[in-house]
Amino acid sequence: MTTAPPRHRRPGTQRAATLGVPARWAILLLATILAFHRTVLRIIDEAQAGAGSGFVLVIPVFAAFAAWGLTRRRRDELPIHDRQTDRIVGVAVLVVALAVRALLTPRYREQYVIMHLDVLAMWLFVLGGCVVLFGLRGTSRYWPVWLVLLFTSPLILRLVVAGAGGSRFASGATVTVLAAVCIGIACGRTPRRGLAAAAATVLVGWTAAAVHLTLWPGARVDVVQIVPTVFAAAAVGAVFLAVTPDESRKARTCPVTPRDAAGALALVIPLALGIAVLPLPGRTGSPLVPGPASPGEPVLVVPAGWYETAIVDYDWQRRFYGRTATLHRQMLRATEPDPRWDELSRPRSVAVQTLTAANPALFQVNPVETSFDLSRARVGPKRFVDLGHGVEAQYFTVADDDLLLTWSLLSFTWTRGDTAQRVTLLTVDNHEHDAVFPAAEPNMASNLGRLLTVFLRGGHALTDTESEDKDVDLLTALGRELVAAQW
Repeated sequence: MTTAPPRHRRPGTQRAATLGVPARWAILLLATILAFHRTVLRIIDEAQAGAGSGFVLVIPVFAAFAAWGLTRRRRDELPIHDRQTDRIVGVAVLVVALAVRALLTPRYREQYVIMHLDVLAMWLFVLGGCVVLFGLRGTSRYWPVWLVLLFTSPLILRLVVAGAGGSRFASGATVTVLAAVCIGIACGRTPRRGLAAAAATVLVGWTAAAVHLTLWPGARVDVVQIVPTVFAAAAVGAVFLAVTPDESRKARTCPVTPRDAAGALALVIPLALGIAVLPLPGRTGSPLVPGPASPGEPVLVVPAGWYETAIVDYDWQRRFYGRTATLHRQMLRATEPDPRWDELSRPRSVAVQTLTAANPALFQVNPVETSFDLSRARVGPKRFVDLGHGVEAQYFTVADDDLLLTWSLLSFTWTRGDTAQRVTLLTVDNHEHDAVFPAAEPNMASNLGRLLTVFLRGGHALTDTESEDKDVDLLTALGRELVAAQW
């Protein structure tokens, strides 16, 4: 009796077992976490501080659910695959991800929290990794999911929340709409079913958010964003998928061979290591320090040597800093002229803006520059000055080509009881009593144009390299007097 010779597994089959589709996904996800772990930790810190960045953490969950729903549906496609095209496209996307993380993110350091370009770099990194590991045709099958990820910009979502009123309910409702899009993609066997699933998610999510805020009116922003949204997405998704049987589909094979996958990982992993060592932009603006006791009035005490000529109240700040936020501008004028501040010995005028908010983390989301129209302005270099009592202020000048004047700005932040304040002092180079001061107004739309200019022409295009710190001594002296007067 003869014994059949033992079968030996071919090397390619063994490599396929070790570099199959699940193993490639696991390695790609680990590489993404390694490359962008600083971003994830920063977002967690911002969410805990109340900056409203928690929605970024649930986006991958919704996207994965939408991708799983697409996988359940059969898609007939031609077995045409071009590995050379896969390599070219995948490497190009990975290079763009590296450029966004290494070049653009530091360039927008002042707007880092509100823009989070490193999140865009993370989605591009995953997209490029999928192309080189699974092929362009297989990756493009999930194009709705990639559109959701690439166009879910933190800046756009924050603008939508501000346009909807800026409340915690508006924040949670906006994230619910994002989840509804993903649920509609996952359950959309037909367009009608997809729209029904999305509408049901919005209805359940908005109702859950309203009930949550009714029961816990002091809930944090990240909790309102995540808990009702995840509940609505899970409930609606489970119901629609339970009543929708799986469609018969052919087994799909990955066109990328194990050898090609190993070569792609040799590119992805070193790139992930390179991105992992890149530092994130540091915190900008003046540091938040303990201030005097809680004020009895929302305006500041006018120090000796100055008197108040006018007070302007605003209401737009509620959309950006919460419904309890207040913003007032006090116009102060010196009681006696000082030849150091004006050659003609005219009493100088200074605008003092006081923004009071319950959540100081929003000062990082919306820096002081977002309170003015800088679309046609050149900003000088920033410096820090000491105002005493542990308060450190940020000073810079602005050459405004629209108003045809130069103005100086000094800003500091402190906590006062249960609230925080950002105090901004403004002077203009026109020393007449009827001089026009820059208006305090939200200008995110115009600032977007400014950001686009920086993107196309670089940061030096909007930098005033010939700025003169004419009023730094005046603002420093008044700032110290203001700080001392509040104690």
